Amino acid sequence: MADEISVSVKLYAAKGGAYLGSETTSVTLDMAGTHMASGTQAIGTSDELLDIPADVSGDRYVLIKSLEAEGGNYVEIGAASGGSFAASVHQKLLAGRAILMLIPSANAIYAKANTASVNIEWKAAQV
Repeated sequence: MADEISVSVKLYAAKGGAYLGSETTSVTLDMAGTHMASGTQAIGTSDELLDIPADVSGDRYVLIKSLEAEGGNYVEIGAASGGSFAASVHQKLLAGRAILMLIPSANAIYAKANTASVNIEWKAAQV
């Protein structure tokens, strides 16, 4: 089959007379893998591995949405745990927001809430 993955992104901003025009970029991709999964997870204040099943391996798209009310706690996303977590942080998920990432093969995804537990929803699909 072809065209099993669809990704759309849009960035628009306007303030003080300046703006970024509204444009949606969409791509449809072939899915070489066969596995996908979704779930919710409570992220605590110590770094923890996202509960993505091992079957969803290799390169994969991961969408993470914070279920925290806007203005609440944020979650840091990184690729290492323990003493190496802080240096591995590559994303900051603000309360009520979502991020889409392409995670390379063999990279794990760790998360840590800043001051109190944050519930997230995630979706993952092999590329």
